[in-house]
Amino acid sequence: MKPRPTISIVIEGLNESQERGAFDNTISALRLQDFPLGGVELIVAGSAKQMEEWAPLCQNPQPFFAVQAITADGANYYELKNKGALAATGEIIAFTDSDVFTESRWISSIVANIKSGSDVSVGLTLFKDRGGWTATSIFRQMAASCTFGYILGPDHGEGVELRGFTGHNVAMKAEIVERQKYRTDFGRLLASALLFRSLQQEGFKIRFTGTQAAVHHFSWYYWLENLHFRFGYEVYQLRRLDKHYPNPWIGKTGIFEPLVTMFWHILLDVPRWLRFCKAREIATWKAWLPLPCLVLLSTTARGEEMLGMYSTIFWPEPMTNWAEQG
Repeated sequence: MKPRPTISIVIEGLNESQERGAFDNTISALRLQDFPLGGVELIVAGSAKQMEEWAPLCQNPQPFFAVQAITADGANYYELKNKGALAATGEIIAFTDSDVFTESRWISSIVANIKSGSDVSVGLTLFKDRGGWTATSIFRQMAASCTFGYILGPDHGEGVELRGFTGHNVAMKAEIVERQKYRTDFGRLLASALLFRSLQQEGFKIRFTGTQAAVHHFSWYYWLENLHFRFGYEVYQLRRLDKHYPNPWIGKTGIFEPLVTMFWHILLDVPRWLRFCKAREIATWKAWLPLPCLVLLSTTARGEEMLGMYSTIFWPEPMTNWAEQG
């Protein structure tokens, strides 16, 4: 019987094609993992042009178990993930992106989390420093908390209560991926949130581990325009698609919904930052000291979301086209 890798990692190529990162950096990070790479299969999904660039790695996959390349010209973000997952042969299937640098314990944390009884393993996303793929800047950590800290709910003594996961830092048992796919009818949007809710409703054990950290591409323009302006669209749509989306009362405030959402999210960002710091083992005084800066960053990000939400209300078709294709 042919041996089976412990974990297959699906890497989409769309973000690299939009010059948000480099596939080589993602592969370099995976080569530095503290997990035996002979048990790691890589699945790279992208355009035919990218396949030509990745061919040498596929032909000589060492130190990895194997590298498969999936050609999918014109496929959107989640279509690439689904196509990659179909080709995976590992016991666990993890998803990351071609503009992400995984920290050295990323794979071992995923495997340990799932081997200990989890069905789905979720990690935290950071933003890269200006000079490289580290994540030490306090300002960028606060920016990451505003963007990705929503996944961390309170800890009631039995682990973090999760509120979601990102498509570039999640892993699942292979049999779950066979049953549950990312929705692709919203382009590159909403599918992670909808998949999280579906897994949650089916009773799967979704658990967070702080050492499953991934460092994401960053620029201040990208953070505001591509992420938080688009988040305004996503939040507006999720309130209408997901009956379990939190605080449904906000959706009943009519034309004031974007404004109410902005202030509500600013209020939520402070406890989220403290949870973020706890997950990253940041000292308590370092968490509290920069709170005025956090509020400033949060107000900037949430203001951009408000503009994105108003754009969705007043110009729905152009906003949908922009958001789903961006």
